[in-house]
Amino acid sequence: MLKLRILTSLVMAPLVILTILLLPNQEFSWVLIGIMMIAAWEWAGLTTCRNTVLRLLISASLGGLLALMWYYQMNGAEMVIMSGVAWWTLVVVLLPFYHRTEQPAHRWQLPLRAAMYLVLASAWASYVLLHQMNPEYVLYVVLLSIMADTAAYFSGKRFGKNKLAPELSPGKTREGLLGGLVGVGMLALLASWYFKLDVMAAVYFLLLSLVAGLISVVGDLFISMIKRESGSKDSGRILPGHGGILDRIDSHIATAPIFTLGLMWWQGML
Repeated sequence: MLKLRILTSLVMAPLVILTILLLPNQEFSWVLIGIMMIAAWEWAGLTTCRNTVLRLLISASLGGLLALMWYYQMNGAEMVIMSGVAWWTLVVVLLPFYHRTEQPAHRWQLPLRAAMYLVLASAWASYVLLHQMNPEYVLYVVLLSIMADTAAYFSGKRFGKNKLAPELSPGKTREGLLGGLVGVGMLALLASWYFKLDVMAAVYFLLLSLVAGLISVVGDLFISMIKRESGSKDSGRILPGHGGILDRIDSHIATAPIFTLGLMWWQGML
């Protein structure tokens, strides 16, 4: 399984980088719509939607919504992103009160299914606007989420003692979270040098990155909650060794709106 996971990652990594850096914004946006439609299909399945036709309609309706947003030149995208930030703020407040049951309880299925539209639409709009500003910003946000997850994993393995969210993800520890933030901080400093930011801008960029790193963990935990309620280990099987698309982008869909909104405010676009 580990070899398959590594092989899939080696194939995916250059494809993701080339898609971000080489595709024009329009083509990038449409590729991203396809990814979000697959994620919507998986999300519907996790919220007890077993009817194939209904899942296709849910996926298609999200794709249609995003296509309309693009057709109307991203009008209202800022509001969608702000709504996404508000959603993740609410999740931060409510998630500590979650308590699992011995068996999958299938609680809150319709609200969780409805939330899919806001979560995926805000992530899509965030990445499209970031790509319009600078494709390298998109690559940075993707790397930020990966760094937060990878550094947290190795830090937790080495130093982890205190559970972070045992009801949701028993493997995550507070020490791992701290290690993840250290990794994000180092990445932010390197990116500040790369983007040639002055001292004040670099400090803001660092703080924004750390907040986004924290929210990436919340995104991971939130999707873990949905899977736990449905009794599923993975959201799908499309990526050998990894599971589904939603399993791979769970932290990214939370990070993107936070980082994008902060960057837009910093650059005077709001």
